[in-house]
Amino acid sequence: MMNRPIVRILISQWRLIGLLARYIYLHVLYIMLLMLRFLFKAAGAALVESVKIGYCITSLSKEYRVIFAACIALLMYLLALNLLIQM
Repeated sequence: MMNRPIVRILISQWRLIGLLARYIYLHVLYIMLLMLRFLFKAAGAALVESVKIGYCITSLSKEYRVIFAACIALLMYLLALNLLIQM
């Protein structure tokens, strides 16, 4: 059966398509890994900044901490309201 030229051509085409599919799959994985790398970098930077903000908040007076907490709570409620409206 392998002696027929049409069968040989079909098998070689099938192998080529398989190789192209693997190539595309590996490139998609590479892009996903790059995105994860940048995401982890951003998460690390956000963690450092949150620690800095935490130290700044503890240095505030009690009245300013209450005002800050009220502002954050209001932002969270507005975000939740926005998400409920969009659904």
